[in-house]
Amino acid sequence: MHAQDIEMYLADLGQELRNQGIRQPVRILMIGGAFMLTQIHNRPTTNDVDVLLKDIEHATTSSLYQTFRAAARVVSNRNHLPNSWINDVIGDFLRDTGAVPEGILWRRYAALEVYVPPSEYILALKLLAGRQKDQRDIQALCQLLHIRTRQQAHQLIDRYIPNRQVQQTNALDEKLDNLFP
Repeated sequence: MHAQDIEMYLADLGQELRNQGIRQPVRILMIGGAFMLTQIHNRPTTNDVDVLLKDIEHATTSSLYQTFRAAARVVSNRNHLPNSWINDVIGDFLRDTGAVPEGILWRRYAALEVYVPPSEYILALKLLAGRQKDQRDIQALCQLLHIRTRQQAHQLIDRYIPNRQVQQTNALDEKLDNLFP
């Protein structure tokens, strides 16, 4: 997906939520590749739009979540997209690892409000993940945020993901050693 595709599909989702009777906006926090593409502009495409639903704590018991997923499926079918075009599976992990920033409102699309977190939060998540596919995003964010040392990177992670068990489970020290020799 290109940036304009993301905006088009999110607008379609917002309208579909309205068509399904949603009056109060569904608020999402956009993270991952879609954040990098639309906010940092360091890449041409992303495979999906990773989001955290801000007002939904427990997906299995939330009728709003079920409506959100149904609207997303309609958008998938209408635009010939995989059902995973909008991906919220990271939400529980983010809530469990630390305080999720409120973010700032980026766009409104009918019954959908899209928020973006601080760039520092995205860098903390990308450093924790430390995947090969995140390397260009990490470099772009480190440059933007003037993160040049392992200590600066670790302090940033501690701010957003203070849980040492989560850091250890994700081999954070090893990842930082490789990124900041």
